[in-house]
Amino acid sequence: MTTNVFEDVIVRTTKIADLPVLHVFAASQAQTKLPTIIDYHGWTTQTSSELVASYDLVRQGFRVILPTAYLHGSRNEGVDLDRHPEHFWSIVGHSVAEFPQLVAALVNAGITDADKVGVMGTSMGGITAAGIMATQSNVQAGVSLIGSPEPVAFAKDQVAQIPAELMAQLPADLLTKTYAQISQFDLSQHVDQLNGRPMFFFNGTADQMVPYKYVEDFQTRFKNHPALARTIFKHADGGVHHVPHRMHEAAVSFLTQNIQ
Repeated sequence: MTTNVFEDVIVRTTKIADLPVLHVFAASQAQTKLPTIIDYHGWTTQTSSELVASYDLVRQGFRVILPTAYLHGSRNEGVDLDRHPEHFWSIVGHSVAEFPQLVAALVNAGITDADKVGVMGTSMGGITAAGIMATQSNVQAGVSLIGSPEPVAFAKDQVAQIPAELMAQLPADLLTKTYAQISQFDLSQHVDQLNGRPMFFFNGTADQMVPYKYVEDFQTRFKNHPALARTIFKHADGGVHHVPHRMHEAAVSFLTQNIQ
């Protein structure tokens, strides 16, 4: 159900399941049961950074929820994330674990159709979106923009860049535990969970923040796997850690075609 293009779009700061979010919806549909997209922002970015696609999603008949990630925005506990990147995977894990709470609260409030829920995210949020598709079988479709479906491989490459003197200070079992936790939402390790559900990936081939090689490897390994029968891969040759407007438009079109 497409809304009137001239209708007001409301962006409301609120809490859902006691989690801070931006709630984006058409003015006339505040209490209407709608298909819903939960869209996750990136590392150290603002929740509002995901509003770019939200307006177009609302005009296509969706309700959009933009959660504030753990240790970001109003959830920050005085941690300087620029100085403490070790929190990255804990933040992703929090978002993956909190997703069912958000959906349940929205469904219980009567404003989300439980059979028409999608997930989307950018960068860290794109990693989160892929992780949710690996763990939540009731999500109808997913979009990962400049993220990775191979988080364990990404984490190991990050660790390989840590200076030896800092590595020596880490608890002996920390990395083992961290990799085990990440593996629970690693889509490349749980590819069967995708089960043919629509999935959209976009990455730039020159991305230095979340390298393209993870999506490229995932596509190469599983391109003939039936679980990926409705997975789309897009890339920008030479593209860096940025989502062009045309890819936001393509993601909105993809979700509109697959969740309505």
